[in-house]
Amino acid sequence: MTCRQAALAVALLAAVMPSPARAQGATSVAAAATGAPEPGAAPAEVPDPGKPIIELVTMGVGSLLWERHGHIALCVRYDDPREDRCYNYGTAEFHRPLQMAWGFLRAEGNFWVDKSPPSRMLYIYTVADRTVWTQALPLSASQKQRMLAKLESDILPANRYYAYDHFWDNCTTRVRDIIDDVTGGALSKMREPTDGKTFRDLARVGFFGMPLPLLITDFAMGRVTDRVPTYYERMFLPQYLREAVATLWHVAPVAIYERRGPPPPADAPSGRGLFALVILALTSPAWIARAMGRLPRLGLAVAIVPYALLGAALTFLAIISPLPYIRWNETCLVLVPLDLAVVVLSAERARLYALARLAMLGAVGALGLVGVLTQPLLAELLWPAIPLAVVGLWPARARAVHAGDAAGKRGRAGAR
Repeated sequence: MTCRQAALAVALLAAVMPSPARAQGATSVAAAATGAPEPGAAPAEVPDPGKPIIELVTMGVGSLLWERHGHIALCVRYDDPREDRCYNYGTAEFHRPLQMAWGFLRAEGNFWVDKSPPSRMLYIYTVADRTVWTQALPLSASQKQRMLAKLESDILPANRYYAYDHFWDNCTTRVRDIIDDVTGGALSKMREPTDGKTFRDLARVGFFGMPLPLLITDFAMGRVTDRVPTYYERMFLPQYLREAVATLWHVAPVAIYERRGPPPPADAPSGRGLFALVILALTSPAWIARAMGRLPRLGLAVAIVPYALLGAALTFLAIISPLPYIRWNETCLVLVPLDLAVVVLSAERARLYALARLAMLGAVGALGLVGVLTQPLLAELLWPAIPLAVVGLWPARARAVHAGDAAGKRGRAGAR
């Protein structure tokens, strides 16, 4: 299997890949357009239109969850098509999702680079109905040699494994860094403006139309993802590396397969308003039981247990994972497993605990409004706030009412 099933996509390239004449023509156009060195490009390097030709191959998004951020590979074409090879940095044990997920969370080397004939890779991407683009990189002969040496070095057993990181070390960033290194930092020196989207925003775009994954990005991705990436950092996604290559070297991407199905959504509601309504439903047992005066502890447990379990899981991941966007997760300040204490403590101690936690939630909300805390926490704050308000604020009023009722009964009894 490959990164977003990338190893199979390199395969149909031999059959559908542009002819050598067309690829060389595109390279010649790029060479003519870059007769004067581009800013940031290595000035002494002259593009070599001959073989081998090294192509950047990007794959569009698919309909499945793990296909929603695209994929990328580097493919090399020789005089003899039987020698053509593609290098895919997204190979993993996708048929063992739990093992792969645990390796990801622990930042273990559970991804590796794979070398395969082009014909194998493209098959899966066309079957999955994902658009595939190629761009012949305008490299000099020496740059090609350095890139091939790096690619061959990376497939050696001692070098091929790496710890996948969705933002800073993935199949696309590995390809980006190789291109940047052999071109003397041409990509990293680009200073084109961006649209101001944060890492979180860019991750969420891939999940438009999928409400649950959109919400997971709010819960599971910590504060470091609320920073706007540089133009170079933005190339952690394949479409932005494809865009940068086209901008820098004027090499237009050539679609060798185009998606036939409907395009993925370009925009969608955030889902946070709907989530707030779901929270109102999930926490309703706490106040319904209190209003009815029956099984109040059970009502509290039903309202608190779900977010307490989620908070425990996120806290555990923050402790064991070295990934910064999992470790520094402000959601852990909101969904606190210790809130279950209000179910078992005495009424007065539960009230004091609830009041303290409500003050803490108020502080978290205020810090979020002034920008000290950066994650989208406002909807999440409702989840613990509602049952804790029932415990901390309602009991005082309830005792007063009950005391009044009791006094009235005693007065009526005395009159009789």
